[in-house]
Amino acid sequence: MSHQAIYRKFRPMDFESVLGQKHITETIKRQIMKDSVAHAYLFNGIRGTGKTSTAKIFSRAVNCLDPQDGNPCNKCEICVSTLKETNMDVVEMDAASNNSVEDIRDLREKVKFLPSKSKYKVYIIDEVHMLSKGAFNALLKTLEEPPEHLLFILATTEPEKIPATILSRCQRFDFKRLSVNNMIKNMEYICSEIGVEAEEKALRLIANSAEGAMRDALSILDRCLNLEDEKITYESVLDLLGTVNYSVIIDFTENIISKDISNMMFHLDDILGEGKEITQFLDDLIKHFRNMLILKTSSEGYKYISVGEDISEDIKNQGLKIDEDTIIKYIEELSETLALCKKALNERVLLETRLIKMIREKPAQVYQQQDQQQETQTVVKPEKKTSEKVNEEKKPSEKSETPDKKPEMKTTNSSGDFQLVVESWDAILNEIKKLRVSFHAVIKEAEPYELKGDTLKFVFQPNYKFHYDQATKKENLDFFTAFVNKKLNTDYNVEFSFNDGKKKVENEEDSIDIIKEAEEFFGQKVEKIND
Repeated sequence: MSHQAIYRKFRPMDFESVLGQKHITETIKRQIMKDSVAHAYLFNGIRGTGKTSTAKIFSRAVNCLDPQDGNPCNKCEICVSTLKETNMDVVEMDAASNNSVEDIRDLREKVKFLPSKSKYKVYIIDEVHMLSKGAFNALLKTLEEPPEHLLFILATTEPEKIPATILSRCQRFDFKRLSVNNMIKNMEYICSEIGVEAEEKALRLIANSAEGAMRDALSILDRCLNLEDEKITYESVLDLLGTVNYSVIIDFTENIISKDISNMMFHLDDILGEGKEITQFLDDLIKHFRNMLILKTSSEGYKYISVGEDISEDIKNQGLKIDEDTIIKYIEELSETLALCKKALNERVLLETRLIKMIREKPAQVYQQQDQQQETQTVVKPEKKTSEKVNEEKKPSEKSETPDKKPEMKTTNSSGDFQLVVESWDAILNEIKKLRVSFHAVIKEAEPYELKGDTLKFVFQPNYKFHYDQATKKENLDFFTAFVNKKLNTDYNVEFSFNDGKKKVENEEDSIDIIKEAEEFFGQKVEKIND
């Protein structure tokens, strides 16, 4: 007899057996008991969270001859034939390989016929987002006026790729990532059923590695059973996964935060001595600091990281010992080190050297404190100059003979101030980097936009949403406003915004000038069209 994968052998048979999705299963059960089933459902969620299993249970429950509180009995003729996949009224279709217009047109012809022996003709379409545009249009025609005997259950991991016209005709249910504890309990039950002993921390490691997907966890467990007949150990799981133990990453990070070079080198030697790839280790370390930054800056950061909640809590606690600026600095330094290691002749020496240099450098906040101390000791106002004088001293096309020297920002009229900001933007960024390296990583993606009245505007392009959010934080906005005004000896307001890359005409005079230029260029009158 061929081997049957654990996730198939222990697939849930009723709604109560579906892990972690009670908010969905209870709703569907009530609809079945009240005979108020909709004609189309969309099951959305990451892989391995129970979408297909729930769809299969649903397909049996709506047709069951002896339903039990909304659950299928799994004993009647309909349930048994559906379980054996011989019920012609229940059709499973993979949209990844059946995504053409012809496939859906063929389906449309078949759904017209009444079920052979069931109440509903059920179509389960997995990975529905893979359908072509034409196939979606063909499916829409069926969803608009579905026969009473027809039930569609669509499953996807990428609902954003599904047309709104399809989404609006479905009842949508979002499947959650499973908790680590739920996955551990399920694996403990399975191990007891098959007579295999497993260490709790081994199952916890599997659960954390599965990132909330029960099917992934059971696939790892299946692989472990092929290696260990008697007992699944923590070490065997670690070797199987081929990754650095996350506790090792956390311990190593603790050495970095505490600037303990001696223990850091000791741990690094252990990690590399086990044969771990330097680039893989660096990638894991960068991801760890990234997760720490997300959890530290967002109240719902757990949604954006791919680790179990046990590890999330450890990362969050570790993040309390380090400030955001330093985390960003470490991510930048480690990312640069990773790129260099991929080309280095002796990557270990390079890694050790850069790690030591990284933790011996002063954190960004120290530079900032030193700069603030210097400001309180000496405050020198720059000399006032006219715009003509500024233009004589510095023209856009001219290059400084000494590029390392930062041009001073002098106060002029508004147009002169803005021109100075534009011309000196690189120098400004270099100075900010020395004062606050984390803010430099944010502000370097901005561009001077305009000076209108008392407001100096800078723009971020739409793909820099994270940078915009960081720049508009009160602490960062206050810092940058004070910095700019100090350089200009002014009292401007500073604003950040998004821009589509096309500067709009701000007033009627600008509009008239543009029209005149167009008429001169084309040699004919240009009619203005009002919005």
